[in-house]
Amino acid sequence: MTIDSPEPRDNWHPARDRDKLNGETGRRSVNRVAGSHTCELCQEVRRNAAASPAPVTQQQHRLIMREAGLDVMAGLGSLVPGYALVVPHRHVPSSGDLLPEERDLLHRTACSVAALIQRVFDCRVVMVEHGSSGKEAGQIGGGCITHCHLHLFPLPLAADPQSLVPPGSSAIDDLEPLATAASRQENYYFCSWLPATRYLNLEPPPVSQYARRAWARLMNLSDMWDWAAFPYIENCRITVSELRRDEAHMRHTTEIDILSETIAAYEANAVGYAAATNSFATNSTLPGQIDELLKATGGPVLDAGAGAGRDAHHMARTGRSVIALDASASLLGQVKWSSKFHRVVADMRSLPLANASVGAIWCSAVLLHLGQQDLQRALDELHRVLWRGGIMQVSVKEGRGMVSEPLGRSDTIRHFFLYELSELCAFADSAGFDIIRAWTEEEDSSGQTLQRWAKTLLRKID
Repeated sequence: MTIDSPEPRDNWHPARDRDKLNGETGRRSVNRVAGSHTCELCQEVRRNAAASPAPVTQQQHRLIMREAGLDVMAGLGSLVPGYALVVPHRHVPSSGDLLPEERDLLHRTACSVAALIQRVFDCRVVMVEHGSSGKEAGQIGGGCITHCHLHLFPLPLAADPQSLVPPGSSAIDDLEPLATAASRQENYYFCSWLPATRYLNLEPPPVSQYARRAWARLMNLSDMWDWAAFPYIENCRITVSELRRDEAHMRHTTEIDILSETIAAYEANAVGYAAATNSFATNSTLPGQIDELLKATGGPVLDAGAGAGRDAHHMARTGRSVIALDASASLLGQVKWSSKFHRVVADMRSLPLANASVGAIWCSAVLLHLGQQDLQRALDELHRVLWRGGIMQVSVKEGRGMVSEPLGRSDTIRHFFLYELSELCAFADSAGFDIIRAWTEEEDSSGQTLQRWAKTLLRKID
């Protein structure tokens, strides 16, 4: 096996990678990172990235789940077990300062975690954010730590969540008012609970830890609202222990929702996406790599994740039998190439193909839409349908975490899970492949932006 190592880089920060990949370093993204080196939550995010789960102490790891550019952590000052924080990796003062797709993911994940807390601890959960977008303008009333974080407060089932809503708050229908407040550099107090109740206060009370004081009163612990004075470390340990048991289920549920949203984006933008991907980028290495794969193999070729068929058409022009497979029927329906090939609408995690039925597989920029569990399932399936001695090339975007971007001119979003080269190799090895070569390279994406890719050339040996 040959592994061409990429140059070392600090890539604990998926959102920064997103900015580099998509060129979306707007004024807020740039200006708001100045305090990241001294920020307590930024420092904890770095520790979470570098360490495996460990015992909870006041200054050590409270990590419950690390996924998609954010961390879920047990909250200090946990008056009862189940108190958690949802923290984006990117240093911004409020969720209103995040890009729309980041903000939606943060709040969607918080709702998933809240539902898990309610099930595990038999309680109801109220979400609170002290948005601190106005602190730079000298306004008081923001959070005690100027790094976006959502509190998930567990309450007794009989408790009234309205107790955490400050006087003068207004009901809101969506998250857009948070972005509006942030753009005006205003602090805010956001409060929400399932299924879809949301309140916003644009003149938050200038009282330290307002929400924690209200929570403490509901728990009959009025004098113990200060998290620094009463950290309740043992309750943190219980929170981490209990929620980690369901972490895999929660993560997988979230990833399924993310994949569904991505497929829906391709379905809604099939015509435009097909037009944007009907030819290879200038100086692309892909045609040459396809040709090398075809020369080294025989039999039918599977283009796994064919999209609108550009790569499949290139293969079919050689006379090989080609199967173009994709989860989006609308995308495959856009294929208007002159060369003939088979079109199959199917899920990569459950291929409708017989065992050992293809001699080569081309899987370019597809598995990046899958989280770790589903990526492994897809590789297992690809191993199953490839015949002995067959070769497959796989490519994913290189990095850590997850990035999101709008697709087309609609409000649809597609999501990408980033993988380090070593991770991709480990998944391929677990699926039973022999790794012929592994490398990284830069290549234009379908959006014509230069991106870094992790690639492997794999052989089925059994």
